Amino acid sequence: MKFVALVSGGKDSIYAALLAVRHGHELVCCAHLAPRSRQNHDDDHEESYMYQTAGSEAVRLQVEECMGLPFHVREIRGKSRNTSLVYDHHDGHDDHHDDHHDDRNDDATTPDDEVEDLLLLLQSVRTAQPDVQAVSSGAILSTYQRTRIEHVCRRLNLASLAYLWRKSDQRSLLDDILDDGGIEAALVRVACPPGLLPERHLNRNLRSLRDDGTLDDLHRKWGMHPAGEGGEYETLVLDCPSLFRRGRLVLEEVEVAVDESDAGVGVLRIRKCRVEPKRRARKEEEEEDEEEEEEENEKMETREKETREKEVGVAGSDVQSTQSTTLSMRTRQSTTPSKFPKSMSRRRVIPSMHLPNLRIVKGGLCHVSALLSPIACDVTTAATDEAEAAVREFLSIARMLQTLLSRLPSPSSSSLSTSSSDILHVHLYLSEISHFSKINRHYQHFFGTHLPPSRSCVAVGHRALPGGRRVMMDCLLQCGSGAYLRSDAGKLREREKQAHAPVSDSFLQRSAENRHHPLRKVLHVQSLSTWAPVCIGPYSQANVLRASLVFLAGMIGLVPETMALIRSDGSGSDLKNGEHHDGGEHHDGGEYDWEMELRQCWKNAARVLDGVDDGGGVMGGTLEDCLGGLVYLSLGALEEMTRRCDETIGGSGGEAENDLDDIPWNELWSRANDISRQAVSSNGGVVMGSVDGLVSFERDPISNDGVDQTLYDEDGVLYGGYEDEETWREISGSSQATVIATAAANDTNESKTPLLMVCLAELPMNAKAEVELICASRRAASCLRVVTSTTSIQRIPATNQAIMPATENMRWDTGYDVLPSQTNVLYGNAVQSSIEITSVARSVGRGCASVSTVMATWMTHGGGTSDDSFESDDLFDFDVAGVLNQMVDSSITAAGAFHDYGGNTSSLFTIDNILNVRLYYKAAIISRGMSGAMTSEFVDDGSMLRTELQSVLRQKKCVRDGMAFATGGKSIGISSRINNNDIPAYTVVPVLGMSLVHRMGCGDNSNKKGENGIPLIAMQVTFADMVRMETEMWVRYGRNE
Repeated sequence: MKFVALVSGGKDSIYAALLAVRHGHELVCCAHLAPRSRQNHDDDHEESYMYQTAGSEAVRLQVEECMGLPFHVREIRGKSRNTSLVYDHHDGHDDHHDDHHDDRNDDATTPDDEVEDLLLLLQSVRTAQPDVQAVSSGAILSTYQRTRIEHVCRRLNLASLAYLWRKSDQRSLLDDILDDGGIEAALVRVACPPGLLPERHLNRNLRSLRDDGTLDDLHRKWGMHPAGEGGEYETLVLDCPSLFRRGRLVLEEVEVAVDESDAGVGVLRIRKCRVEPKRRARKEEEEEDEEEEEEENEKMETREKETREKEVGVAGSDVQSTQSTTLSMRTRQSTTPSKFPKSMSRRRVIPSMHLPNLRIVKGGLCHVSALLSPIACDVTTAATDEAEAAVREFLSIARMLQTLLSRLPSPSSSSLSTSSSDILHVHLYLSEISHFSKINRHYQHFFGTHLPPSRSCVAVGHRALPGGRRVMMDCLLQCGSGAYLRSDAGKLREREKQAHAPVSDSFLQRSAENRHHPLRKVLHVQSLSTWAPVCIGPYSQANVLRASLVFLAGMIGLVPETMALIRSDGSGSDLKNGEHHDGGEHHDGGEYDWEMELRQCWKNAARVLDGVDDGGGVMGGTLEDCLGGLVYLSLGALEEMTRRCDETIGGSGGEAENDLDDIPWNELWSRANDISRQAVSSNGGVVMGSVDGLVSFERDPISNDGVDQTLYDEDGVLYGGYEDEETWREISGSSQATVIATAAANDTNESKTPLLMVCLAELPMNAKAEVELICASRRAASCLRVVTSTTSIQRIPATNQAIMPATENMRWDTGYDVLPSQTNVLYGNAVQSSIEITSVARSVGRGCASVSTVMATWMTHGGGTSDDSFESDDLFDFDVAGVLNQMVDSSITAAGAFHDYGGNTSSLFTIDNILNVRLYYKAAIISRGMSGAMTSEFVDDGSMLRTELQSVLRQKKCVRDGMAFATGGKSIGISSRINNNDIPAYTVVPVLGMSLVHRMGCGDNSNKKGENGIPLIAMQVTFADMVRMETEMWVRYGRNE
């Protein structure tokens, strides 16, 4: 992309522009916001929250004479009016349900804020150079600065490039700037007494201060950021060999100005400076002039030739032009989507109704599940009609969701209404991933682009959703959180201090008063960087609820700086969205593409967790804090694993249709498990807090990456949360040797995080792997503990003649293309079978939150029967309702089996604490072709299974309420009327295959006979009591047990 570099003259903005060029972007001009001239304002010492102003006098020379680029400058006229962490130019909250609303064209700005000066500057750049597509900036750790630049870029439809954002720790970044960038810079402002003094350090060379150890000494003594990110110093770049091609800047006359109110703060005023030409600059300039002259001559000749051709053929072209114009108008009319196309009335409609279900738990946390269009359009004409029908279904879902939100109760003692801005996380299930691009525009219109929910999007397969629908959606929301994010907490507190100034909304007031547990936090980075994949558009990397639970967006294996999928050679793919990589290539024992992508998924997830709140902070965390992990693998990953197995055994990959032994499920799950376990145990290779300067910068031999792991406790907290290492050692009573031994022992411990792995048809951008996580925050994990319950294994008979006496009464099948047979089971043949239910839960706190993962697997055993005698037709003969009932019970048992601090086992969860149930079932037949390619045929849309699940949940709720009333002296049977909102929300998701792996080397990994059985149904159950969570954290955080 062609980009404009937003430069201050300092090292960060110049190096960021250099990295953007190295990543293939074209630098066409530079822009600068200069401080107001002294004659225009009285406050000589007024500082900007956003922009560096020291050294501004020399920036024009930097750009025009050293770089030889056009220079755009504007004087800063606004002030820092809106000082909220996230800038929003709307007066109210972002509501995008008005069809005529477009947040990029909204004029409801704060006209006197300095951010609007940046908008006006970039508007002038676009006017002068319309080909500009992006803006680069030197933001490193400042969310305040980055979000404002992204905000302006969004309003101008420009991409944001921030290649320094969370790039590395401060010391390493400084080395990169000076050594990799070759930058020479002088200090032009200092504000770090007693370390850096104006008279002593202004105009000093930054490289010399690094080399003589001054910056390292100041970091050790006073905690100064080595790269000056804390505002300790600002610089002016004198030379950058890769960008300053024409000359270097020379400061001839300077003056040190010390702040009268603070002798430790000073600015270097540049009275006179010049550009010293470089030896090759003049020759290169002459060559460039000659090339420009040749190009101009060629353009003139081309224009003259075109003029002569037009004069010769003007008569005939008039007729063609008229016809072309008419055709163009018709094309535009036919391709412009209308809200309700007339063609809809001519299509057949499948009369299948599916109503969404909703669950609200204490604290206003709500889950809306299984949002489906009331009707599904039966389109059989063209592929484009399928995408159009998917859009119509999404619009129907959006209207339905808006109605549901409008009817939800507002937070207690609040006048707030629930809206789409309250939504934290969205699951979007499509029939085909190709529909995503068209749906995304309407999705953005509904959810907006300011502080949006995190999102996971997958494609389950054509006609896999109920009634042949193309879109299904789930939403998790916290009532009132949207207004909380968009409120100015500072103003609310000021009004609180005024005796006779009531706050308009008590809910917002109470939320603002709770400074320890923010109701909601959003991480939404829209700048291209080397940190993690950018979220351009209507979704964020993560949402944090009450400083305790982190909901990550689905992470695919994108290389952040290129936003292309990583490939087996470690590079990013150059394929465009929608192109197919004829991959699977690997290098003699190396990894396939899907394996590299899965590693990158985990690395991206770890970086996002680290960036949520300044190096994990209190709201971020590590991969070990994961409560529920979901690994998606595409059909493409299965194909690659099949090729590997064929190569290993020397197979030809010939046709083996409907033979499960030829589909390497075991190998796929085992390899994905190995990669995932390694990533979780190493936190994806990311050291929490290293970027934010929370680790030692000493190059200690204890670790290869320069980070002394012995400075962290078992939860990864520096100095165990104490102010220094000495205090930590004294309080904990541990020596250096003890800590080293403990760290070594921890390295051998396997991860206890349960992982549910499922295979689906497609993933976004043709990815082969995606990771989705729910994590405990670092604060919650450190004070409440994250534990994995003991695995519960139950076996129940595989048949129930009383409930399922005949084949024609079968209400659900598992997706295999064989007819049911009752022979073996009903008449006692040698083969005996059972269904094994395995459950494992990961919980934080006592009765606070838990994610329980359950798998039902068909097992064969007994009688010395050979594996070959087992027939797959037995798979259809089991009590579905009974299995689902046992799975729900098992999930509650696993989640409630929490060992408290005294070693006692407590069971605090019931059916009332279940927020939602997500059920996965095998819904398709997979077969192999002669080329080795996999094909899938969906044979069940899960409608009957969904009905069974609802019945089980309603029955359990009735039993629970009946038992509660009985203890009070009343007796109410299980036939009591239960409102649908009283039972957990539930979603049924069709998949191609699944596996539950809860510890290394253990799990239901197979579709092979005679090993671990055949997985039938998997279930993820989320428990949450956020009121209890917040109370427990308040009681325990920062206090010794």
